[in-house]
Amino acid sequence: MTAGTPVTAALTGVRIVLVEDHDDTRNMLAQVFRQLGATVSSATAAREALGLLAEADIVLTDFALPGEDGVWLLDQVHKVARPIPVIALSGFAESEEPRLSEAPFIRKLLKPVDPWALADTIREVVRARW
Repeated sequence: MTAGTPVTAALTGVRIVLVEDHDDTRNMLAQVFRQLGATVSSATAAREALGLLAEADIVLTDFALPGEDGVWLLDQVHKVARPIPVIALSGFAESEEPRLSEAPFIRKLLKPVDPWALADTIREVVRARW
């Protein structure tokens, strides 16, 4: 961990599937999560992420993706044999996007998101399931 990184944000051993079509956001979040000890598999589209679910502890997905969106991915995740929590990130407020507000994501966070606060949220969700 780097100096100034909150100890509470540690993600050691957590396997994250990160689905984000914006390169800068995906790369920044993946770098932060890896610095905190997580294993990160990333994808730029929902269909691409399907092949990464087998070993995931949690899925972090952008809501608006090219092709199928985050709600489609959430539906696919619910079809796997074991439950995997899914957090949605969106540039839209829930009041602006009815599909987002109705979808049963474990958390819905508005972009831009603080990566350290997001790491804390991931840790809380995963630990609640372990």
